[in-house]
Amino acid sequence: MSLLELIPLPKWRDIIDILFLAIVAYQLYIWFKGTRALRVLIGLVVLGGVYSLAKLWGLFLTTWVFQVLWQVLVILLLILFQSEIRQVLEKVSPLRFLRSRRRVSRDTFAKDLADVVFDLAREETGALIVLERDDNPSEFLSAGHTIMALPEPALIKSIFNHSAPSHDGALVLSQGRLTQMGCILPLSERENLPGQYGTRHRAALGLSERTDAVCIVVSEERGEVSTVVGGEITNQETPQALSSSLKDLLIIPDIPVPTFRGFLKGTLVKNWRPKLGALILVTLAWLLLASQQQVTTNVITQIRYDGLSTELELDKSSTKAVRLTLSGKRHIIKSLESQEVRVHVGLGKLSSGTHTIRLSAKNIDVPLGIVIDQVIPQDIAVILNPRTVAPPVELPPA
Repeated sequence: MSLLELIPLPKWRDIIDILFLAIVAYQLYIWFKGTRALRVLIGLVVLGGVYSLAKLWGLFLTTWVFQVLWQVLVILLLILFQSEIRQVLEKVSPLRFLRSRRRVSRDTFAKDLADVVFDLAREETGALIVLERDDNPSEFLSAGHTIMALPEPALIKSIFNHSAPSHDGALVLSQGRLTQMGCILPLSERENLPGQYGTRHRAALGLSERTDAVCIVVSEERGEVSTVVGGEITNQETPQALSSSLKDLLIIPDIPVPTFRGFLKGTLVKNWRPKLGALILVTLAWLLLASQQQVTTNVITQIRYDGLSTELELDKSSTKAVRLTLSGKRHIIKSLESQEVRVHVGLGKLSSGTHTIRLSAKNIDVPLGIVIDQVIPQDIAVILNPRTVAPPVELPPA
């Protein structure tokens, strides 16, 4: 048996199955990228691989331990990652596509945000706004509440209102959407920070030292607006200056008109490494599980009659073949050859006449790992006739 014979070949339904799960795995990677959930997800994949290998090799104790461990892990994951699970379910919900979508360009976003920030400054309302760029700041944020909304000026003002419960925390914007509010940021340990800068500036510095996020700080005491990027604080004098800075710092592309070429490029070229990795991972999992899949096959086998008395002969109307339904693991069934399945019936104790014999497992030889599900017909007819002796042939006289 060659190695290629052990590799199961996917059918069209298997290919659809692999592609669908590869898309799911890629989306999970994108959604959880840069978060602690991704590290846990990778750990679960590794544990799943170890469990599959243990089950494949027949390691009873290891398989049993992992089966108990999975039950505990499911409960722990539901408790620890309930917010992440809720976000994923919200993303796959079809109802979110029914909501009206509004095009937001970079220029419009920067101008609207600058106007509302300076409105807060004129009202002497303190604020801390985090604008996400390439780095995901989630692992440096604590507390807070997850939201999903457009950056409406009235909503931003209500969040930082003095009577609002989350006004002292940070508001996080990602890809032009409000995603979290009331977040606590890591404080900078810089010792030479000027005295006029308070906790909001130190928190903005702390996050900017760890990520590439853009932080906007509104001082409650002085009514000043500052941007903090890469550990540097820059005062913004006017809404126009802040808007211009945001246009240069942020990347919020307009929603493009979809094209077939763009669709192919986005599907095959963009982020091709994680997409290829997801496809390879799912394919390997399919190969591993498909080799253990139980499949069935039908085999028609000729009956071999043994031990027939020399005084008897088998009538031509006796049952000559049966159809067997066999099941087993996919790679065993695939490598099964017809000559490996034999049906034999002993006739040594039978006399002349018609007999009905019920076939059982002792009459059928199959390779190890093959299970006999059905035999048709199970009752076979055996007709034995006395053997006729042909008369001697007379030779013509010489």
